[in-house]
Amino acid sequence: MKHLLRPGMALLLSLWLLFPLSSPALAKTWRPSSEADASQEALSIFSYCAFHPEYGDEDNFRLTRWAQEITLWLGGAPTPEDRAVVDEFIQQLQQNVPHLPPIHRVKIDTQANIRLWFIPLYSMGYYLTDYVEDNWGFFTYEHPQWRIVSARVGIASDITTQEERNHLILEELVGALGLPGDHEVYEDSILYQAPTTTQALSDLDWRMLNLLYDPRVFPGMTEGQAREALREN
Repeated sequence: MKHLLRPGMALLLSLWLLFPLSSPALAKTWRPSSEADASQEALSIFSYCAFHPEYGDEDNFRLTRWAQEITLWLGGAPTPEDRAVVDEFIQQLQQNVPHLPPIHRVKIDTQANIRLWFIPLYSMGYYLTDYVEDNWGFFTYEHPQWRIVSARVGIASDITTQEERNHLILEELVGALGLPGDHEVYEDSILYQAPTTTQALSDLDWRMLNLLYDPRVFPGMTEGQAREALREN
């Protein structure tokens, strides 16, 4: 199901479905044969994940990312491991995506521009605008002129195991950083379409985040413009 998407409105995204949309038999892991192949394939998958949101008008979608400091707050009932996973991911982002704006966790709701809620499934619709029923993880973000200024993320805390929540934390935050689409190619990717419990980003995922925040591209670019710019050098 698709939802109408306009620049400046909340982007509706769901990156966890209860039922697989692709056959696990067709899945493979990310094992490029050379750096050239890795770069080419990463750009191809990036083009899909960055410009084809699962919910929204993908025909008019542009490159969307943060252009300001990112402050993240945890609400609801996060477990100690939930907090540890978030803190570790923030540290990894700081180390692995050098052009991402500064990102850190804050303790006060009003200081945050990403609010990550650990809440029962039945209350997801209360916390997340236009929540799509039965999604265990969901996020929305506001993006005037394709620059993300705030995001809300919800993780269903009552029906998930810790392992499932660990995965959802990573998947939904990667989406909220500007990779709203899933793909059906590499099952070890955090953005693989079918439900998995992958516990870490793959090399492909890190490559896609670095392409998203590459200085050669900027918010508002079309898919074609971004691909052309990223092919240079």
